[in-house]
Amino acid sequence: MSIEFEMSQNNANDKSFANTSNIRILQHNCARSTQIMHACMKFVKNKADIIILQESKMRDENITISHSSFICIKPNVQNTRVRVLIFVAKNAKKFTCTSRLDIVNSEDMQAISIANNKIQREILLFNIYNEKSQNADDEQSYTIERELAKVMLNSEQKVIIVEDFNAHHSW
Repeated sequence: MSIEFEMSQNNANDKSFANTSNIRILQHNCARSTQIMHACMKFVKNKADIIILQESKMRDENITISHSSFICIKPNVQNTRVRVLIFVAKNAKKFTCTSRLDIVNSEDMQAISIANNKIQREILLFNIYNEKSQNADDEQSYTIERELAKVMLNSEQKVIIVEDFNAHHSW
C-alpha cells in the first residue's frame, strides 16, 4: 500500500507548517484505550505527520478507530491481536508512506518506507511493541529478538526504530 500526500490549501496558508521540511512524528503507548488513541489524534491534528501507536485498541476483526485527519496503516495478520498501528496525516506535506509487509508482517512489529523529494534515500520506519512471546518453547522471547533480528538491511539504509521497549519488564 502506498499513500502519497500533497499539502492541502489549508496547510499552505499556515506558514509554520508549509515552510518545514521535517516529517513530524508522535509515538505513544495507548494501553489498549480508544480514549487515549482519540486524544493523541486530537492533540496532534495539524501538528504531526505520522502517529505511531503501540498497544492500540483493536476489535477481534482487527478493526480500530478512524479519524477524519488520518489514514491507518496496520499489519496484515489474521486471528491475533494487533499491537502496532501507524496513522498518517491526510493533509501532510508531500511525502509517500508505503507499508513494507515484505520486510515484516507481525502483530508486534510493522515497517513503512517514507520518501519525498527532499530525502535522497527512503527511510524505513519500524514500529515495535516489545512483547514477550506467549509460546513457552520460543527461545527468542521478545519481539526484538524474534522479528527485528530477521530484518536484512544494507549498510546505507536509513532507519528509524520507534518502540515501546517494555522497560518495566526484567528482560
